[in-house]
Amino acid sequence: MKKPVSIIIAALFVIAGFVQLTFHKTTEVNESATVKIPKKVQAVIDKSCFGCHSEGGKSDKVKEALRWDKLNEYDKTKLVSALDEIIEAIEKKEMPPEKYLANNPDAKPTDEEYKILLEWAEKEADKLVK
Repeated sequence: MKKPVSIIIAALFVIAGFVQLTFHKTTEVNESATVKIPKKVQAVIDKSCFGCHSEGGKSDKVKEALRWDKLNEYDKTKLVSALDEIIEAIEKKEMPPEKYLANNPDAKPTDEEYKILLEWAEKEADKLVK
C-alpha cells in the first residue's frame, strides 16, 4: 500500500515543480517589455514631445514624468503606465502645453499627428497587457 502513495506524492511534486518553473518563466518574459516606434510616430515625437521629454529638456519634473529617449529602459509596469498617460494627454490635447506652444507654435501637432500618436500608443499598450 505504501508504494502507490509514494508514487502519487512524487508525481505531485513533479507536477508542482513544472507549474512553478512554467510560471516563473512567464513572469520573467512579461516583466521585460519594449515598444517599437515607427518613423511616422517618431516624427511626431521629434516635433512635439522630444524637446522637453528628453535629456535636453529643461525641467527635471517633466523629464521625471516621461523620457522618450529612455522609454525602452522602463520596466513593463512603468512602460504601460507611461503609455496610458500619453494616451490621456493626447485625448485631452494637454501636450504640448499652451505655455510651450506660445514660444514654439510649430510644435503643435495636427489632428492627424495626434491620431498617429494615439493609435500607436493604444496599440503598444494593448500588446503589453495581453
